[in-house]
Amino acid sequence: MTFPLKKFTDIIQDKSGGNKKLPQELFLINGQYPVVDQGKKFIAGYINDNDYLVKSTDLPVVIFGDHTKAIKFVDFPFAMGADGVKVLKPKDECDAKYLYHYLRYAKIPDAGYSRHYKFLKELEIPLPPLAEQRRIASILDQADELRQKRQQAIEKLDQLLQATFIDMFGDPVSNPKGWEAKPIDNICANIVDCVNKTAPIVEYETPYKMIRTTNVRNHKVDISSVRYVEKETFDKWNRRLTPKRGDVILTREAPVGEVGILESDDSVFLGQRLMLYRVNLELTTPEYLLYFLMSDNLKMQYEQMSSGSTVKHLSVPQCSKWSIYLPPLELQLKFSEFYKMIHANLELMRISYNKADTLFKSLQNQAFSGTL
Repeated sequence: MTFPLKKFTDIIQDKSGGNKKLPQELFLINGQYPVVDQGKKFIAGYINDNDYLVKSTDLPVVIFGDHTKAIKFVDFPFAMGADGVKVLKPKDECDAKYLYHYLRYAKIPDAGYSRHYKFLKELEIPLPPLAEQRRIASILDQADELRQKRQQAIEKLDQLLQATFIDMFGDPVSNPKGWEAKPIDNICANIVDCVNKTAPIVEYETPYKMIRTTNVRNHKVDISSVRYVEKETFDKWNRRLTPKRGDVILTREAPVGEVGILESDDSVFLGQRLMLYRVNLELTTPEYLLYFLMSDNLKMQYEQMSSGSTVKHLSVPQCSKWSIYLPPLELQLKFSEFYKMIHANLELMRISYNKADTLFKSLQNQAFSGTL
């Protein structure tokens, strides 16, 4: 079924004007009314003054971040954040939730921190009858809810690991349990940095894979998407040490301080801006070191070594000087066992999330092509 196309400007009203915009310095941590701005968080803060509320007759609305491209559906009383917030109210022929889902689906160009609303005004939106719009919106709501629940479960397991680390070892900043501090090079069997130039890659798959900073995410080294090299390059780049399962990898730049454990036996080597830590298993465990390197203690050490400025780059000498609190090995091993159990569940949750995400995107394609 092909739906008629309607110009965005013919079916959408911009209701941003006429509402008082709330500057960020007036946001409260708690309050009677939520503040919705163009940031990533759905609720940016709170306010108690109802003079800032968007007109209730306009609800529900879709919020569009003119700078950020953030898209939010709001059906409750709220105040507008001050900058870049567009309040979009569909006319009678368009359902607000359907509009919300379509805007999330639409390919809106990225103009950096420039204005993006101009791209919305160029859209033509497929518009079936209202009953069909609501049916589509309901199906996408359910699929999106499933996806969000999987994401929330992943976040809760991550939080559980972090809370368990604090419970077992104390706050890594204040060190209330009085653990002895050791230089990181005293508790590692090897510390190596990457070769400081770009490896010559090939455009076809080989057994030899390059780890880049983008591969170090979510406390692991994800090598599902990599670049490849020939064996000669692999051997040359690994002349000091070949990475192996259990090594801890840290990003020195772009971004600073992402950490993950290599959990693969594939033939890999370090791309640029990476450090490898191979622990001395008689003193510590990869899982303990991973969480210590992720802690606020390390962030403080970054800042101290960078004269308190915003840290955009860590030098190789810095990365060999971290001071690490060292609890008894027996306690670290207990944490590692717990980590492995939770991590196995995390992997299952991530697989489940990816399936739910694929389903949601498939339903989006069907919904707006008229085949759902």
